[in-house]
Amino acid sequence: MPLDPSKKEIRLIELHPRPANTSTQRDLTPRCDLIHVSLDDKPDYAALSYTWGDARDTEMITVGPSSVPVTQNLYSALEHLRYDKTVRVIWIDALCIHQGDNEEKSWQVQLMREIYQRASFVTIWLGPADLTSDEVMDFLRQFGTRAMRFGLDVTVRDENSTDKHFMMGDLNELYYSISGSHGQDRLFPVEGMADLFERPWWGRTWVLQEISLAEKADFACGTKRLSRRCCTAALNAFTALAFVFQEMMMLKGAIFTSTAYQRSVAMAGFDWRPNFSLAMWNIQRYSPYPLLALLRATCSAVIQPLAITVLSLEASDPRDKIYGLLGLAADRDQLKEFGIQPDYSKSCQELYISVTSAILRQGHVSVLSLNSFPKTQIGLPSWVPDWSRPLESCLQGTGIDHMTLDPEYKASGSLLPSSPLFNRVGATTSVSVSGFIYDELHEIGTTWAEFFNPLQSTISNPFVAAKKLLAELVRLSILGGEVYKTLKERICGAARTTTAEIGYNETGRWARIGNRRYDTAASLLTIQVNDGSDETRLLNSELLALIMSDEVQTAFDPYDAAKFCGEIGAKACGRKPFVTKKGHLGLGLDHIEPGDAVAVVIGCQVPFVLRKSMGERYKIIGEAYVDGIMDGEAVVGREIVGVLELI
Repeated sequence: MPLDPSKKEIRLIELHPRPANTSTQRDLTPRCDLIHVSLDDKPDYAALSYTWGDARDTEMITVGPSSVPVTQNLYSALEHLRYDKTVRVIWIDALCIHQGDNEEKSWQVQLMREIYQRASFVTIWLGPADLTSDEVMDFLRQFGTRAMRFGLDVTVRDENSTDKHFMMGDLNELYYSISGSHGQDRLFPVEGMADLFERPWWGRTWVLQEISLAEKADFACGTKRLSRRCCTAALNAFTALAFVFQEMMMLKGAIFTSTAYQRSVAMAGFDWRPNFSLAMWNIQRYSPYPLLALLRATCSAVIQPLAITVLSLEASDPRDKIYGLLGLAADRDQLKEFGIQPDYSKSCQELYISVTSAILRQGHVSVLSLNSFPKTQIGLPSWVPDWSRPLESCLQGTGIDHMTLDPEYKASGSLLPSSPLFNRVGATTSVSVSGFIYDELHEIGTTWAEFFNPLQSTISNPFVAAKKLLAELVRLSILGGEVYKTLKERICGAARTTTAEIGYNETGRWARIGNRRYDTAASLLTIQVNDGSDETRLLNSELLALIMSDEVQTAFDPYDAAKFCGEIGAKACGRKPFVTKKGHLGLGLDHIEPGDAVAVVIGCQVPFVLRKSMGERYKIIGEAYVDGIMDGEAVVGREIVGVLELI
């Protein structure tokens, strides 16, 4: 029977209690009935959050008079979650929404925010128990209960709230009990926690809405239960402890003999997803994110020499990378005015173009930095991010709000952009933005990954790789214009470019570091004598003369060099060094080519590499670090900016 949108009707299932004293498989099969209710009538029900699992791996359940296939994971959830003696009323998307009816699915998904908000309880099904999960669930529940006394279940606090009061000594005792310093026996089960927090549920886009909108929620794993608050408090305590151990192990000159347990905590491979998912409940209450912030947070990847670490949340339908976040977006009402709401009759291409257009109309020109080339979704313009895949790391990170870019560049100075203009160009859509072409790529150099890849290269020493990359950049600086006039200027430019001028400052914060790596870069270059091309040999002879003049601190400091190599890896991985015709060194994404244009887009903090296509139109290849124009130097004295049409 169809649902009535005007009455905000939904379906619920009445899950029958598990049968007693039966031996037949038919009697053990989960049984339920479907009922129709209106949300306006404030029905009493629970909601289920789970992963569908493999659609080909199914079991049959009984719904009313019919047998219905459900995925193995949902079947297991129904087996575990039914009561012993009473009917349980619960909302489950796979059973309560007609998945084959796009019209019904669209307006039901629009109601999902309200469905989860109004549920009396949300159960999060992590899956059946394994060899370690019972121990982990018990530990997290017991320790999390203690940690909640100190407010560790709250990630974001209301400015008007009254903090809990407690004795600092009690908090110290809590951390001492799990520090592993004096043979304590109730320590974090690190390996088991890693298994639990890497279960598929944590990687879904939809889970953010399901866990954060519920007034009450708990996790179920096999027969064990764990409240959302307990889990949050325990994981926050673990994260803080891991940070302390990491700092103690990395402090220069520190005397700290770590135990195997402390090292396992410090090196635990948990990614950000469990922390972020658990934090969203408090974020939604006190400081909800706009859609762009949610997309930045859930579509990221970190490129490393040996692998790409995917930190994004996934969705089997790429449109759900948007629809799964809309219910959380602080700007959802404004986006609705732009026509952004769940509509499964739209193609993924149409949806992504509409969303990016809306974000640009909001004034967030920085969304262009999230573009890379090529894209996996067919038919997307170059200026529209492919939200279906992990986005390559941007030059800048963001603040806790996932909107404030940090550290700050000012490539377009203080100029203000005009409103974007959108046009149909054949089968695609173009956008016209304020900006101008500043320069052109002259030559592309050898990448950090080619110098440092232990699995494919003879160079497994990051110090040697750093020396070679620095030498390569100095070589490039000789080929371009006259931006760098002395060897010292070339080394400074090379050192800035390898890290995009971003590294750790004196307080350990990620920041613009200017020329603070000059001495370290020069000391790394000193052992490059008689190695490389003619330009490099010329560099070495000049470098020796520079050293002899006492302008360089020649003492090699392994700690500073290691820190510098880490900073290089953070920005140079996945990027190619280049020099422009005017002589600027830079870093661009892997697909840049000689002849590509360097453009300044007004309103953006970074320059872009563009490629001419279809007359005077351009495709975005990606953002870039261009040494010497990152603080508005390219716009100084420029009265006419112009327009760039991007396709």
